[in-house]
Order: sequence, then structure tokens, then C-alpha cells
Amino acid sequence: MNNLNKAVFIVGPTGVGKSIIGLRAAERLNGEIISADSRQMYRGMDIGTDKPPREILERVPHHFINILEPDGYYNSGLFGKDVRKKIDEILSINKLPFIVGGSGLYIKSILEGFFDEKIKDPKTKKKLQERARKEGNDLLYKELQEADPEFAAKISVNDTQRIVRGLEVFLVTGKLLTHHWKEPHISLHFQPVLIGLRKDRTQLYDTINKRVERMLAKGLIDEAKTLLRKGYSPDINALQTYGYREVFNYLDGAMTYDEMVEQIKKRTRNFAKRQMTWFRKMRNITWIDVGDDKEEVVDIITKIITIDEKK
Repeated sequence: MNNLNKAVFIVGPTGVGKSIIGLRAAERLNGEIISADSRQMYRGMDIGTDKPPREILERVPHHFINILEPDGYYNSGLFGKDVRKKIDEILSINKLPFIVGGSGLYIKSILEGFFDEKIKDPKTKKKLQERARKEGNDLLYKELQEADPEFAAKISVNDTQRIVRGLEVFLVTGKLLTHHWKEPHISLHFQPVLIGLRKDRTQLYDTINKRVERMLAKGLIDEAKTLLRKGYSPDINALQTYGYREVFNYLDGAMTYDEMVEQIKKRTRNFAKRQMTWFRKMRNITWIDVGDDKEEVVDIITKIITIDEKK
């Protein structure tokens, strides 16, 4: 197949079926998968991030999964640079890159690039981190809302890393993080094909609820306990992810088991809603409605990818 230097982005909300559809499309079209999930890159966080099992990872080459320890440092800017390099490598061996995931900032970083990551001040960052530990996130988040409401609206009050980063950039440069984002940064060496997957909201929420129950049955609580035994603090950025945070609260006695389950489901549904809001604002996405027949979706994706070859 002549892929015309394309890179295929399969995006959408959690629970819509991105992983299995991306896998089948990559198998059919001689592709490799680049995960655009900001949490699946962490080792030991398998159940809570719904990470593909080993047999799936071995069927088609996967990249950017299990590359960091939970307390490892990484961000969307570095991710964009690394992924663009990996896309070039995959294209160089005449295979088709499939970027699959729902982390909007990470997708944006690949396509548009972010400002120079060298813009930083360790002293400012340390002071902000100390304030977050002593005063909590709420106060810093309010300061970020006042300084850069556009960026604050994109992140959670629990996302300490990004709150600190947004304030650090503002204090160091005098410009908003979103201002830096809007400046031109890169030119792409590939043609992006953007495909969005969506599902009826009622069906999507039902899928999410069942997935949460499946994760708990597979051992999510034990996985969280293992992370604690390894010495990882529940306060690190990676473990602020929905699912883990509620389990830690349950283990601390802050909520009952039933309250934990309902909170995980609720936070996951809310996250899916925010993802759809983000991706609807992106331009040039071809949307596909996902039903029970995943092969039908793969057929549509194949036609979208190959359409230029018939002109």
C-alpha cells in the first residue's frame, strides 16, 4: 500500500473502542501503533489505564507504552517531539503510523508543537511545588484561572504538574502558556489523517460503567496497593488519574466501597465528556459512529486512508 506519507490519528473519548479499532486497522494496513494516552506510558499502571494486554502489544508493534516509572517526568511538549521522530521512523520502513488515544494535549502537541521546553526556572518551579504541597492545589488553581483561564479550563484542579507548569511559564516569561501555544512552532513532514470515533452517549456511559466494574474485578485495588508498596505516593501526578485516586481514598477509609465505585464511574464519564468537547473543536476530523461491528468501522477508516490513491 502506498500510504502517501500519511499518519493516521484515531481519537475520541475513553470507552469508545479506539484501541481495538486501531489494532485491527494497523493489522490490515501494515501499521504500527503510537499510544497517545498520557497514562499508559507508566509501568505498573495496567488495569487502571485499561492498558492493552501483552498478547495485543505483541500482535502489532506499539510505542510509548510502559516507557516510564509512575514518578518519571514527561510532558506533552516532549511527547510531541518524540512522536514526530517516531512517525518519521515508521514511515521510513514503509509502514503506516497509527496514533491512537484520547489525550487532547498530547495530540495537539504532535500536530502543532509547543513552545521551547527550555523555558523554565527551577527555583520558581520548586516554590510553586512547595506551595502546592503546603496549601493544596485549590489556591494555585485559582491563581492559574485568573492568569490563564483558557489553560485552566483544559485541566483538572488535581493536575498539580500542569498547574505548576502554567504558573511557572507565566511568571518566567510574562506570557500565558496558551499564548505560547498559539505561536507557530513546527511544520509537519507527514500528512495527518484525523479520524474521530464517537458513540451514543447512553451507550458510551454504559460501556464506561461496565469497564469500571471489569477493572475492579481484574484487581484494580490490588494494583493500587502494589504501587503503594513500591513507595509511590498517591500525590504524584500519574496517580491523580481517575480510578487510582478513588481507590486510595477507599484504602484510607475516606469513602466506602460503593462510594468509590460510583465516584470512579462518575469521574470517568466526566472525563469522556471533556474529551468530546476538546475533539469537537479540532478541525479536519472525520467522525465515525461506532456500533457493535468494529470491522465496519475499520472498513470506513481504510477507505478514508486510501481515497487519495484513487484520484
